[in-house]
Amino acid sequence: MKNSILLILTLLNISAFTQETETKPFSTYQALDYMLLFNPNSNKDSYFDGNTGQMEKPSKFVIAGLAGHYEYGMAYKEWMRLGILTGIYANFYDGIYTLPIAGAVTLAPKVGEETRIYGKFALGWNTAIGKGDLNGMFSHYHFGVEFGGGSRLFLFVNDHGFRLKNEVYRTAGIGFGGTLFKSEK
Repeated sequence: MKNSILLILTLLNISAFTQETETKPFSTYQALDYMLLFNPNSNKDSYFDGNTGQMEKPSKFVIAGLAGHYEYGMAYKEWMRLGILTGIYANFYDGIYTLPIAGAVTLAPKVGEETRIYGKFALGWNTAIGKGDLNGMFSHYHFGVEFGGGSRLFLFVNDHGFRLKNEVYRTAGIGFGGTLFKSEK
């Protein structure tokens, strides 16, 4: 009888230590994104190209500059994320540098073993450095694919919330980044 009880207790002890530990659904995350900016081309008029001897139409978009975002927040099972982001947009083409700070909502449902469709919306405040009172509501739309390990490739569109060169200042582009999750204990 004593040996049977010891055997049962030993089996229970072994089974308790060999079970998978259940991960908590909430975790914190940090994300870092790098972006290449494109602007609508303000010079939309056709021009004569002396090399070809023909009238040429300019491209609809021009490479404008670089941008970066840092984001920190809480995630629910890594697919729903609420965070705050900040960053800098260095638009060399227009000669403007902006600093946004915004709240962000991200949805990243799994579509494969380690692949996720990735969509983000951020809304907040934006200010231009050295341009007087150019401030406004910043909105950021971000769509792409997130691969295993948290790396991602995406397209984005921004509305900076103020006018520049008599037009609403907007940027678009392509970017890559990564997300690092840390479990809450």
